[in-house]
Amino acid sequence: MSTNPHAPAGWIPRDGRQALPSKSHVIAVPAGTPYHRLALSEQHRWWRPLVATLTAMAGWWLSLLPLVIVLSVAGAMAGVEQSTDSDLLFADPLWDYAALLLTLALMLPAVLLAARWMQCRAAGTLCSVAGRLRWRWLLVCLAVAAAAVLFLCGLLALFAVTSGAAASESTPPTWAGWPTFLTAGAVIVLLVPLQAAAEEYVFRGWFLQVFGCYLRTPWVGIAVGAVLFALAHGLGTPWGFADLVVFGVVLGVLVLRTGGLEAAIAFHVVNNLFFSLFQAAFVDGLSDTSTRADASWVLPAADAIVMLLYAWVILRLSRRLRIARTAPEPPRPLAEAAATAG
Repeated sequence: MSTNPHAPAGWIPRDGRQALPSKSHVIAVPAGTPYHRLALSEQHRWWRPLVATLTAMAGWWLSLLPLVIVLSVAGAMAGVEQSTDSDLLFADPLWDYAALLLTLALMLPAVLLAARWMQCRAAGTLCSVAGRLRWRWLLVCLAVAAAAVLFLCGLLALFAVTSGAAASESTPPTWAGWPTFLTAGAVIVLLVPLQAAAEEYVFRGWFLQVFGCYLRTPWVGIAVGAVLFALAHGLGTPWGFADLVVFGVVLGVLVLRTGGLEAAIAFHVVNNLFFSLFQAAFVDGLSDTSTRADASWVLPAADAIVMLLYAWVILRLSRRLRIARTAPEPPRPLAEAAATAG
């Protein structure tokens, strides 16, 4: 029998969850719940999102110390010198870049564990309304993102040439050589997807769902996540800041309209992979500390066109492929168990 006679229709009882096979992905929210409200499970209390956020932040900071120790030991064994710059860990640009990527990637387990332990909900609810990462949909989004980023590169080249920015380069960059590029490329391909995905889980997933615990509208969560995402890249030019905000808002809308992080992760991963590999292809490319926040008007102008086009294609494909935007009905065995218990 159900121990909660006042539970609304569609809520999943504990005994029903235990009766399902271990591979089932169940979200304890009513069917039809949108992505930004997935944290409102039967275990939700007003204080849980706040405590979970502080726990995630503390967990991330605490995990940095063992990471630095491991990297320092590994660097010493490899003969890599420590940097004298307080903002850098290693003198070697590739090692320091890898350390930065790993530092950001650690945000991912921090928010997943906070969702599971502090909010008492399935960690997969951060992924999508299906309670997991929808891998086939992610692959479709990756293909679209690859085409979009290639188009972005073409637009950037066109705008640079027409504006005269390309002619202002004093000296052309020097090819780094295949051994250097392949080594850096292997590190980038391995770590950049983790870093980009972690940022999406935090800025497009966590903040959207935290504010969704208190507000029915998703726009506050989308806006706050976009602004914090821009601030995390530093205060550069107004153009660069605006570009990062637009980047965050468009991806936030896609998360809401597709019911998951897949489209946002795909574009972020492909974008970062391409430009990181481009930097690694040239001598001292990874030593460049400038970020997207330091961009001139060329990048946001091209990026706005590409982001909107990417969003349009993704939304059309999501409708054609019937990608769920809200939490589905519970599986049949679970529904029958809930009906029996009620």
